[in-house]
Amino acid sequence: MEPDSEHRIRERAYQLWEKEGSPEGRDHEFWERARLMLEGEQAPKMATPLDQRSAHEREADEASAESFPASDPPSFTPTAGTRT
Repeated sequence: MEPDSEHRIRERAYQLWEKEGSPEGRDHEFWERARLMLEGEQAPKMATPLDQRSAHEREADEASAESFPASDPPSFTPTAGTRT
């Protein structure tokens, strides 16, 4: 492990440890959580292949874009036996 990455993990683990009230005996947990968080931050972002979507998926996207957000609130229709 590179000294710089170890230093960043140590700092993040300490921040997590302090935030959770400085519990004793959980140093490995905070180290692993910090390592995974930093690893995730450095991972390349995934690109969504929108140009590869099926025709059905594109139609669903267009339909939802046209219908949301609704311009009128949902209506309430009382059911049988309900007093109004």
